[in-house]
Amino acid sequence: MMIIDDLFSSPEGDIPLGSEDLARPFLVAPSEPHPFLTLGDYFKAIERFVLKDEGNCLINALRASAIGEDGLDRIDSIRIRSEKHGTLYHVASVEILGDGISIKLAVSTAISEEGKACVSNEYHILEFLYRSFSLSYLPKVYEKGDVMICPDAHQAHETLTLMLSEWFEGYHEWHLSMDKADNRQKVCIWDLEKGYRYATEEEAFEIFKQASKILTFYYDPHSFKQIHPWRHAAGDFIVKAGDEGVQVRLTTARDYRSIMDFFSEDAVHPMIAMVYFFLNLTVRMRLDRLNGVGETVWAGDFTVQAATEGFFESLHIMEEKGMLAFGEIQKLLSLLQSLAEDELERLFKPLLAFYQEDSPDELHVIHAHLKGHVSSLCQTLQRFR
Repeated sequence: MMIIDDLFSSPEGDIPLGSEDLARPFLVAPSEPHPFLTLGDYFKAIERFVLKDEGNCLINALRASAIGEDGLDRIDSIRIRSEKHGTLYHVASVEILGDGISIKLAVSTAISEEGKACVSNEYHILEFLYRSFSLSYLPKVYEKGDVMICPDAHQAHETLTLMLSEWFEGYHEWHLSMDKADNRQKVCIWDLEKGYRYATEEEAFEIFKQASKILTFYYDPHSFKQIHPWRHAAGDFIVKAGDEGVQVRLTTARDYRSIMDFFSEDAVHPMIAMVYFFLNLTVRMRLDRLNGVGETVWAGDFTVQAATEGFFESLHIMEEKGMLAFGEIQKLLSLLQSLAEDELERLFKPLLAFYQEDSPDELHVIHAHLKGHVSSLCQTLQRFR
């Protein structure tokens, strides 16, 4: 008989949920209980979703993970673990255990109409990006569907939209934080297994470098489409750091589009589009919320070098794959190195207008640091080879 456990994830380990816990109202936001759904209804919806159609949803995921189609018969237990509650949807991990089976999957659940549209959109974008690029930096998606919950025949019902996807095992969220020991800003890795810890300077550099590299890999130099929006504050990038070094992954792609339409209605030269992709990358890499939830903060100058290295390393790989014409990278670097500080600063002005519309809550931080950022970027480019 298959055993199904409902759990909360915490830094201290899994918290088992009893009948009293599951009877509590389900929170659609930190202080907003659902009118009638309970926490138990949320877990039941996930269970029904992964086991629907005689387990076909799980079978597809097991097949994609090379476990095989007969994997369902070998499952002894399923652990559904509430991991994260966002503004648009909630994320749970589903751990499958059995004879020769140990796999963890992710389930995103949306209740609001905006959240449902977001989950559906992300499902199709992730599917498209995997087909188009065949890269492993984004999670694979396996299934999307709806589950109707009717707690009582005489009450209203609720339809939830759920998405089953790959779970990056051993990866953790991270955010900029102030280390009280020396009052310095550092990257704090939210390791729920071994405890929160501050990344070394080398690890922090590598996190920003790889994040920049990943975003550049998914940039289309012909259509100018890119993964946008993304935010460190939302925990979009996760990290695994250990004996094998630093590995970074991107948890989702909310949209995939060109931002050049904002700057010009006319045709844009590919070199100019790539310049603006790079400039935007160097700014957005520096923005986070303190400890993930606090005030908007600006990362140190080392991120400029990290972003530049990641960007150009990715371009060289794209050139090797024939995605970029030979010689284009040197042209781009020569163009960037030819710019004086005041010329580089002027190039950022259209981006400031873009940030006013795209992320107005962060604009005051960008304004406050832009001059220093331009100076650091200019120096980094002059030294770059």
